[in-house]
Amino acid sequence: MNSRQQKRIEELVAAITNMQPHLDRLSGVFREDLHSQNPAAFDKWSDQDWCRNTFGNALVRLRQLTEQNFRFIETMGLLAVARYIFELSVWLHLFRVDSRFGLVYYRQLLDTQLRYYRDTAEHLHREVELLKSFEQKDHQSADALLKHAASKENSISDISTSIRQAMNAVDAEASRRFSLYLDDAKTNGYGFQAYLVEKKAIPQAEQAIRQIEQEIAEFQRRVPQEIQALAPKRWKWRAMADKVELTTEYEYIYCYASKLLHATPASLTTDQKNIEFPEVYIFLRYIYSKLLEIVDLAQQRPEYRLKMKA
Repeated sequence: MNSRQQKRIEELVAAITNMQPHLDRLSGVFREDLHSQNPAAFDKWSDQDWCRNTFGNALVRLRQLTEQNFRFIETMGLLAVARYIFELSVWLHLFRVDSRFGLVYYRQLLDTQLRYYRDTAEHLHREVELLKSFEQKDHQSADALLKHAASKENSISDISTSIRQAMNAVDAEASRRFSLYLDDAKTNGYGFQAYLVEKKAIPQAEQAIRQIEQEIAEFQRRVPQEIQALAPKRWKWRAMADKVELTTEYEYIYCYASKLLHATPASLTTDQKNIEFPEVYIFLRYIYSKLLEIVDLAQQRPEYRLKMKA
């Protein structure tokens, strides 16, 4: 990259990061009551409240992204930010087209949370089985060593050393397996850690599942069917992009994302590990233009207009 190209990149990065104060101030319009400056009241059955709340959270998130992701430009981070901002803009455009998508957002939030806690509970059950299996291996190793020691004249010190070596071997095998509680298990013991997961972590996840299922049932009772019908059975960004006329952006962003963000043959079998200057410049310019676009969408909202009149 020559000096002229470097300067163009630096100018765009500066333009992006310089938006932080404006994004921060603008987010307050959606997060504070117009008159009291206290946090704005929120009714989860109001589509407008979901739209307002999401705009406020989106602007905060954008401020965080511009603060944290542009100190050093690298391929994966740049593409991830571009895709995130694209998907965020789809939601905000959906709110502009039809505010009832605010309640669709709420339903998608519940569905995402439900999948998370169900997946978590399933993983915790696997964790318990895994921890118990390593507890059994610990016991089997110790029993085998004690039987072996009983048949020979070994000192207590030698037996203790051999047992510790066997337990270390089990720990080393466990380290090669994915486990959320491995470090705790090495301190507490595999059996006791399995007990803690079974009696504490799993019930908490299952309680969260029951609560979210109750919220979904209430959503289905209270929200009109014509609004529920707006939510697809399976969320697809392409279909949502089509609704708000962002199909071209979707195709360009996801083309690069599929090529470079996943471990595909195209991303592995190549000498080019980073995108080149023209592409870096295009993505930075895209991110900057999307930030301006989202600011414009926010300023079209009634909350902003009322604030300006006050």
